[in-house]
Amino acid sequence: MRNAFLVALVASLAASCGRPAPAPGPAGPVGPAGVGLPIGSARGSELFQVHCAACHGPSGRGDGPASVYLFPKPRDFSLGKFKVRTTKSGQLPTDQDLLGTLERGMPGSAMPSFTHLPEADRRELLAHVKSLAVLEGEGGEKENIFQMRAKPEAIPVGADLPATPDRVRRGREVYLSSGCNACHGDGGRGDGPSAATLKDDWGLPTRPNDFTRGLYKGGSAPRDVYVRFTTGMTGTPMPSFDNITDEDRWALVHYVKSLEAAGRPSIARQASGVVIPAPRLPSVPDAPDAADWASVPATEIPLMGLWQRSRAPDIVRVRAAHDGARLSVLLEWEDPSVEGWALRHEDYPDAASVMFSLSDPPGHFTMGERGKPCNIWQWRMDRQVDLTAREDVETAYPDMASDDYPLAEGPKAHGPIPATARMDPTFLTGAGAGNPVSDLERKTPVQDLVAVGFGTLEVQPEAQQNVRGQGAWNAGTWRVVFTRTLSSREPNDAQLAAGATANVGFAVWDGAAGDRDGQKSVTFWQTLKLGK
Repeated sequence: MRNAFLVALVASLAASCGRPAPAPGPAGPVGPAGVGLPIGSARGSELFQVHCAACHGPSGRGDGPASVYLFPKPRDFSLGKFKVRTTKSGQLPTDQDLLGTLERGMPGSAMPSFTHLPEADRRELLAHVKSLAVLEGEGGEKENIFQMRAKPEAIPVGADLPATPDRVRRGREVYLSSGCNACHGDGGRGDGPSAATLKDDWGLPTRPNDFTRGLYKGGSAPRDVYVRFTTGMTGTPMPSFDNITDEDRWALVHYVKSLEAAGRPSIARQASGVVIPAPRLPSVPDAPDAADWASVPATEIPLMGLWQRSRAPDIVRVRAAHDGARLSVLLEWEDPSVEGWALRHEDYPDAASVMFSLSDPPGHFTMGERGKPCNIWQWRMDRQVDLTAREDVETAYPDMASDDYPLAEGPKAHGPIPATARMDPTFLTGAGAGNPVSDLERKTPVQDLVAVGFGTLEVQPEAQQNVRGQGAWNAGTWRVVFTRTLSSREPNDAQLAAGATANVGFAVWDGAAGDRDGQKSVTFWQTLKLGK
């Protein structure tokens, strides 16, 4: 059993710890989007340190304290290489391109949407990002790349050519003849023969997109995909296809879009500030499959993968309800298998968490920051398994001979230890050391935690563990419910009330994919609104 799993729920981003968020203020003089925003401002620098430095580093070189936990790595802004553009290959992006990225985020990645910030702040932030792109000459002189080069202009895009069966068939021909399958694979799953060898301009590994997931970092509309094919993606192995005809590019767009899995919606942007209704009911459902959940509206929120891979949940569906005394939150997400062991070094259980900010405005969307703590409820399948029969070595290796540790009460049967059995504490080093993973008196698979930034996660004392929960898996879908009283006497607990709102975030771990600690899928801060 590993305490490491409890050390960090999210690859949290600590550069902003101890730094209060800047108070809203008037932005400096800016031009209209696409005309040319000024290069840098004190306001923009302050915003960058609070919201961006944790990943991109204080100087924007992609070396923030969280960068080691992210894949792909955060972008180094100092070279002026920006992935999503509407300009010709080799050119800088327009201001509208950069503003679009701040507003849209990068679906499927750890880059969130910043629509929670006022537009004036987003423009100040953009101006600062542009100020970081600096080249140094042989004599030590420095010059900003955006000031050195001609003003970028977006490429013209004609009328959309609609999808037809003939155009989709032509798109597959273009897909194969242009070598798209070398990276993206014959079926567009990102598993081509070159996929494992791809590196970005910084020599770091990168993954080709899996088109079946419907995730596009520059937007999911056919017009957005057309522009990506035309311009390429700077800093990545994705080239521009401006050497093929306009009609063939549209055919390629429609073929790629046809690969999206049936019933899976395209995710056009990351989500922030989504209002999740929690209606008031006569009594709250506290089981995953309770019939009352059918009357509670579900809110779908895209997940951000902190560590990108071929298998990852894309959406979490959230339902919430209260009865004036208790709150229940139900999370649903797709997972093709169940992982409930934590017996071997290679075993990681499925898990999920709900995180409440204890400050308003909240701290960083990972685990808050100093002075802006978070209360986290985490469910894990291995803890749920322990409630019925504690798994032991024999579970993983049923045919191996092993030495039995003596029980304090009764003989030990071969296989899982009954939950009622009492082990001799002399042989339980984890429990003897106070490791919460080795708790023999566990009553719930949910732990109540608190954090104030990266590396600060703590399990609340046993007397303060007041969250209950349960998970149920069926036909490839997890349903996990969390229940707690609205109010609490504990100082590190979220205080909730009918008619009030709360800043809330979510995280999901897929044990089969090796998720643990900060390798997970998360959301940005959303808004939970409790009915009156």
